[in-house]
Amino acid sequence: MYQRVKAYVEEQHMLEKKDRVIVGVSGGADSVCLLFVLTKLRDERQKSGDGTLEITAVHVHRGLRGDSADADERYVRKICDAWNVPLVVYHKNIRELAKCWNMSEEEAGRKARREAFLEVRNQYSDVPCDNAQYGDIQSHHAECANGGQESAQGFGKIALAHHRNDEAETVLFHLCRGTDVRGLGGIAPVSGFWIRPLLNIGRNEIESYLEKVGISYCTDETNAENVYARNKLRNQVIPQLEEINEQAVWHISRTAQSVRELWSYVDMQIEEYKKKVLQIEPQSCRKETNLATGAISLILNKNEYDKVPVPLKSYVIHRIICEAAGHEKDISAVHVQAVEELLNRQVGRKIDLPYAVTASRIYGGVKFEKKPVISTKMIDPNHLNDENIENPEALFQFRIFERPPGMKAFPEKTYTKWFDYDIIKSTVKIRHKQPGDYITIDKNGSTQSLKKYFVNVKVPREDREKIWLAADGSHILWIIGYRQNQAYQVTDKTRRILEIEFNGGEEDGRESKSISS
Repeated sequence: MYQRVKAYVEEQHMLEKKDRVIVGVSGGADSVCLLFVLTKLRDERQKSGDGTLEITAVHVHRGLRGDSADADERYVRKICDAWNVPLVVYHKNIRELAKCWNMSEEEAGRKARREAFLEVRNQYSDVPCDNAQYGDIQSHHAECANGGQESAQGFGKIALAHHRNDEAETVLFHLCRGTDVRGLGGIAPVSGFWIRPLLNIGRNEIESYLEKVGISYCTDETNAENVYARNKLRNQVIPQLEEINEQAVWHISRTAQSVRELWSYVDMQIEEYKKKVLQIEPQSCRKETNLATGAISLILNKNEYDKVPVPLKSYVIHRIICEAAGHEKDISAVHVQAVEELLNRQVGRKIDLPYAVTASRIYGGVKFEKKPVISTKMIDPNHLNDENIENPEALFQFRIFERPPGMKAFPEKTYTKWFDYDIIKSTVKIRHKQPGDYITIDKNGSTQSLKKYFVNVKVPREDREKIWLAADGSHILWIIGYRQNQAYQVTDKTRRILEIEFNGGEEDGRESKSISS
């Protein structure tokens, strides 16, 4: 099996000759197998001199299974120590996080793991290996085991243990919920820096391989409970399908692969038709920006849209709505259908779409407009509270606008900063420092913990709690009055700009009553 996985990794170009990889390890068969295979590849590269592979494992203790979860953590520590793999362990209260995030425990668990992987990828280089702390509002912790400290460049890839059965479950899950062609494509083996080396291997093969090489693993008893939808698919639906055809999982996985290959071509066609619909002539099909208000508008040319092949029409509209909104999440078939109906209505009709986007029927097509509305989705006012400030919201002003073509000048004011809006991943929060905060300090992507930054610039300990921060999760966009994050800088590729202005700053760029009092 190892050779098959190795060949698959090479075929999908998952790893470079010199690479770093973070591995999510729960202690179950899948993740243990993944870690073992990658350590074999690491050792093989080291022995042959054919490149290097640096590995760090991440384990997330979710606080749901009591002693069993504690036993899983101990086992993961044991194998990481035996296989010479540095380990970062997180303790998170998933029940509380689920309430905080207003989602199911299953969803919260996935989100918490993803955030943990990303956090380690971005900042592990700056974390000392003795009692390193990564904090959030639920006060979880992380520990770096087995020593070693990475370079400031961070890691390259995040490896997940999804396998063929997981892909089959995903396809069936999407079918049950309703999906388009993309949903039938299952799980991509490579998505950016996320890789899945076991995706062409079945669950039974993984368990048989571990038995053959004499490696034990932990069993999560909750996987046998049919509480979650995926468990029902795993324990009830797929066994029924395998009674019809014992190769059902394999066939579903192969179909998903074929759909992904087809979609890659369709995706290119959709993009080409979108460009034609929006950019035929500057006068009739254009993108407009009101620099005074930050309002953004896209104009769809109906004559060109009528030339789009019928199977692609809905996809083209979906993509235009997403471009106008700046988001793909929550843009559904209902919104696409509403726009299609609008194209057949009289001039002057208007509909509301997600993310403060409106679509208006105009002569020649449809005009999509988005106003720069700053809401709690963008700025969380709960993080503006400060006992020394009567009205902290008044300290900040925000604006989102499209970057004008050819723009070269940027504000040089200490307390007015511009950020690339489209690369912001989470809700931007204005708050004070928290454990685990970090900032990207140069264009090469080198990061530095906020604690270390404050020490380096000699900020007194008693003042650090009072400094305002603009934060994208644990990633700090702006240490207000001090430093702006290099990773969020406006570049030639920036489409939309988030402007944040702090009204409480003094001329010297360091001190202000609101910062230091």
